[in-house]
Amino acid sequence: MYRWWVFVHVAGVLAFLAAHGVSMGVLFRLRKERDPGRVNELLQLSASSTRAFYPALGVLLLGGIVAGFLGHWWSQAWIWAAIDILVLVTMVMYAVATPYYKRIRFVAQAMEGGSQAVSGQQFDEILQSPRPNWIAAIGGIGLLAILYLMMFKPTLGISSNTAAISIPGGSPVVEVSAKNSQFGATTLRAPASRAFRIVFHNEDPGIPHNVAIYTDSSAKQALFVGKIFSGPAIKDYQVPALPAGTYFFRCDVHHNMTGTFEVTASSPSPSPST
Repeated sequence: MYRWWVFVHVAGVLAFLAAHGVSMGVLFRLRKERDPGRVNELLQLSASSTRAFYPALGVLLLGGIVAGFLGHWWSQAWIWAAIDILVLVTMVMYAVATPYYKRIRFVAQAMEGGSQAVSGQQFDEILQSPRPNWIAAIGGIGLLAILYLMMFKPTLGISSNTAAISIPGGSPVVEVSAKNSQFGATTLRAPASRAFRIVFHNEDPGIPHNVAIYTDSSAKQALFVGKIFSGPAIKDYQVPALPAGTYFFRCDVHHNMTGTFEVTASSPSPSPST
């Protein structure tokens, strides 16, 4: 379900950019247009694009919010920063663009109606305003900042999961790592009928993972489910004793991360982490 909601979010982003692109195209086309009638037509085209703009924004937000819950992102600083940037950029662009559009519309409609209050030179000066450059810069920088946060998921200096752990002697230990959304080992081994520990190294910055053990690949019956947490961090999972057998393990966030968990009667050597 996580990937489907990410798909919905990305689809909303694409629709949002398509609708917003119409307004942006009109913004720069107005700088070259001097016919009041044509200017009014372009402004109507820009206004009509908002019919898709707001629904796309709604889909974008819905997909992002649900994916944030499913991916356990809401404890991460980057997602809040992305929302803050989206809100701030939207407000600033509205505050900068709205008066500009209103002024051009007012003057163009007056000139098309035969008014001589504004000369062609004055109309040209209005259309040559540098404001479209500011609007495009604000939107472009904001978009790149949000894209950076989504792709790299920086901790922004807010992280409490990187402390090292100590493992007392006497307990069987299984070690495994995750990097680039892949487990470092696809086969893990532990002793049967003895409680043991899984030391899980999540090496993916800002990406949540866990280790969960199931009876088989259907993942319908869980034997152990480790806490989901974001990297870089280490967790020491306490796993209850399991009967001998061959089981299935995976990351519950990224279902492509899977492997075989072998529980044997004899004490195995620690599983490799790479």
